[in-house]
Amino acid sequence: MEELTFKDVFNQSTSVFKQFGESKWKPFARENANHPLRRDPRELQGCGVGKVLVSVGMGASTEEHVEVLKKYRDRIDVIVCDKGFKPLLEHGVKADYVMLCDCNIIFQKWAPKEEDTVGVKLISTSYANIDWTRKWRGPIYFYLNRDAICSEKIFAEIMGPATRTIPASSNVGNAQVVFMVGIDEHNPYYFAGYERILLIGYDYSWRVDGNYYAWANPAPKRYYMASRNMLDISSHLVLTSENLVFSARWLSQYVSRCNLPVVNCSGRGVLPGPSGNFEEQLQLINPSITSLIKSAQSVYARAKQAELEAFSNLKRTKEELFHGCR
Repeated sequence: MEELTFKDVFNQSTSVFKQFGESKWKPFARENANHPLRRDPRELQGCGVGKVLVSVGMGASTEEHVEVLKKYRDRIDVIVCDKGFKPLLEHGVKADYVMLCDCNIIFQKWAPKEEDTVGVKLISTSYANIDWTRKWRGPIYFYLNRDAICSEKIFAEIMGPATRTIPASSNVGNAQVVFMVGIDEHNPYYFAGYERILLIGYDYSWRVDGNYYAWANPAPKRYYMASRNMLDISSHLVLTSENLVFSARWLSQYVSRCNLPVVNCSGRGVLPGPSGNFEEQLQLINPSITSLIKSAQSVYARAKQAELEAFSNLKRTKEELFHGCR
């Protein structure tokens, strides 16, 4: 795939803001800013140290992996996109996190019962559909998208300047990865610290004889969205759209340039980059080591702080050499 240019990203951001900025994004953000269950996203910093995250998209390949996901559920954290939370629940997997990006996604169609959201962390754009945020019963972590047109400045005035900002990533599945990572030219630090992020359902395409989504095949969407034919990573002929190809290119470049521990275990689709077998990746995990890693991380952080303080003390002491006798 060709690399994206700034012009590609700028045009995408401009087009979306013109469509939704004034009509939905701003009024939704004004209501979400005062949500009673709103929490500070910084609470989640370092939540993945010593752990593995499975990020679940809505591509049809998720159907093939759900039994393996259930089998190893106790070894991992799970984040899923908004449309995937309900069907994943119906197949026996309750996610730890749900990512909500869309201002148009219909709560009645895609969301579970309100009681099923208790305890589940909702990670949401500031302007996400208020039907979802009004009915969510778990903690909600709002964030801003830093995009090519600097719309984050507009929403920082509404949500507050301390609201966490992450790179805008064009797609809900991409946002699941980017929120947990957070690296860009403004921030070199890995936010959540997961040791590895495994992707399933990251197809960015659908097979001619298969479902458009996992466990769902909406018509006419599967037909009007089909603007390109491609061979996917498993050498199958698939249908896709310009938007989906854009999103796949974006995530691929982000993972590559930031050298992220991300492995695509979807087994199909058009996302280039490091890939692996889902069950083999999960079999490698030894969750009993997590506490040891967290402990070692804590010791390292204290040692690093002590080193910085010792160096500062050394510098101050050396400066005294030339202050003369008193």
